[in-house]
Amino acid sequence: MRGVGALRIVVLAVGAGLGVVYPFLSVLLEDRGFDPGAIGLTFAVSAVAFTIAVPLWGHLADVRLGRARALVVCAVGAAASLLLLLAPLPALVIALSIVAYSFFESSWQPLSDALTVNAVPDQRRDYARIRVLTSIAFAVASVVAGQLYNETGYAPAAVLFAVFAGVLVVAALRVPDVERADLARHVTPPASVMPASPVVPAATAPRRRPTWSFGSIGVALRVAPRLALVMLAVGLAHFGIIGGFTFLPLRLVALGGTPGDVALLAGLSAAAEIPAMLAAARIATRIGLRGMFVGSVVLYGVAIVSWVVIETPALILVTRATTGIAFAGLVVSVVLTIGALLPATLQATGQALYQTIAFGVASIVANGIGGIVFGSFGHEAFFALGAAVTFAAAVIGWFAVPGRADPTRSPRSPG
Repeated sequence: MRGVGALRIVVLAVGAGLGVVYPFLSVLLEDRGFDPGAIGLTFAVSAVAFTIAVPLWGHLADVRLGRARALVVCAVGAAASLLLLLAPLPALVIALSIVAYSFFESSWQPLSDALTVNAVPDQRRDYARIRVLTSIAFAVASVVAGQLYNETGYAPAAVLFAVFAGVLVVAALRVPDVERADLARHVTPPASVMPASPVVPAATAPRRRPTWSFGSIGVALRVAPRLALVMLAVGLAHFGIIGGFTFLPLRLVALGGTPGDVALLAGLSAAAEIPAMLAAARIATRIGLRGMFVGSVVLYGVAIVSWVVIETPALILVTRATTGIAFAGLVVSVVLTIGALLPATLQATGQALYQTIAFGVASIVANGIGGIVFGSFGHEAFFALGAAVTFAAAVIGWFAVPGRADPTRSPRSPG
């Protein structure tokens, strides 16, 4: 692999940058006077920005800028947006800065995944070994940051994030990239299957218009129609996952938890991802991507059910180790499914579509509904709903995700 050292720094910076901010966003806003409804609304609007931004960045990365340069632009934008939190701003401006942060940060994971999938020689064997560095960095950064915030409050979060964004910029510029995607090439049928047509003089021949729509996402869905059903399963699974990230910290604080406990909530989950991520490739080889997806989603659903009845912070923290294992299996199964279904030049688009559905569309629904249900009916009603939707995702995933002997795979060649 060329540029493997820089690639490792990229995925480490992604994990560390997210680790010092993402687990604390809901309690950070609560600390600034936001109630659960306002937190849910802010995150729902942020998810709209995320949903718009991720496919845009994926298209620009594959077709215009390249994956590495697009990642640099988004690292700078996310850091600048979050640094606004250092000023004593009105609540509306704080909310808008979180929205802007989501717009730019949305590309971090899909573009780093696209760079990784294209760089490694064997996706199933090598992807997880690189991706696990994100989980390691996230776990360490979130736990250390939580201890720091115990002493200082949440003010240093924006500065720490900007530092890791700077590291990401320097490293991303050193990672090799593949060629830009030619969208018309992906949808033009081979000459052997094109109908014969009379020769038309060049001067009078009409210009061929590309038959694709919705940019590179439309092309990806034409190349791999099954991808739409995969994304439906992904979206339903992340309803409960996003709900847990947003509202479980509020539940923990209501039970007497501290900023350090909130950090452990994310840190234990990320720590459990590390061995699970390393074992994921071997597991996928034995049970297939379908088996790993369904098993991971069911395990996550069981954890969400437990949040309905658990009343002590310590037990909630224990369940997050389970969700870390489940999340690792889910991530690997989805990323490798996209890697199998789409060619190399559409990987940023495919990984961006995954993030759009998982952390964009699902986040809009989970945070919008969650703010109402959690605030009006309590944690029991919200987590019960989340578990039901998650189990539905497992059923759909059984039919959508390719099995071990599934022949539905696109070539790995750049074209």
